[in-house]
Amino acid sequence: FPDVRFERYADDAVIHCRSLAEARAVLAALEARMESVGLQLHPDKTQVVYCRDANRKSSFEHTRFTFLGYDFRERTVDGRNGLFRSFSAAVSDKALKRMG
Repeated sequence: FPDVRFERYADDAVIHCRSLAEARAVLAALEARMESVGLQLHPDKTQVVYCRDANRKSSFEHTRFTFLGYDFRERTVDGRNGLFRSFSAAVSDKALKRMG
């Protein structure tokens, strides 16, 4: 999957896919690779997330996730042309509590 972008920190990663089919294929390949070296993905931390925003309005089981202390989800953003809906990040509630 040379065209699939991702971010990784230690043993956590976010993989960006263009479709549900691509996400499922990448996940299957990743699970197979992990298994081949005696590892497995954590079932509670592994999910396909639909990045819903003003242009992507379908419904899906997971529409938000937390990564490295940031909560990624659909939000209303105040831009230079007014308010709009976007899938964006903000410090998670858990991280805010740790900051005091």
